[in-house]
Amino acid sequence: MTNEQRKRAQAGDWVKLQSNKGERIHGYVEKELEDNRAQIRVIASDNHLLTNHSIQVHVVKLQVEADSKFYTLGELEQLIDLALQTNDKTWFDALSAQYNYLKRETDAKRHIDYTQVN
Repeated sequence: MTNEQRKRAQAGDWVKLQSNKGERIHGYVEKELEDNRAQIRVIASDNHLLTNHSIQVHVVKLQVEADSKFYTLGELEQLIDLALQTNDKTWFDALSAQYNYLKRETDAKRHIDYTQVN
């Protein structure tokens, strides 16, 4: 991926990177810092000691993940937990609305109305 194709990471973006030791790291940008650095909240990593901690990295190492507009119920549950941990009420409300809508739609598709069967 060339630098022109690489999107500049901004606060809230989901990112992945590889440490100097080759460890894969997945998280989101908490804030942008000076000197082309960013503070990342690590959600998953080959180095389990980094998980749930913030680290500072050079932005050139970051690969911004494409936004997904569709989540499964399980993914939404995890994101809702993350929104609660970060005290982000706006994000929590948006995720909860998506979760409730998807749950209703899923439940409606599982319901069979036997009164309509011949």
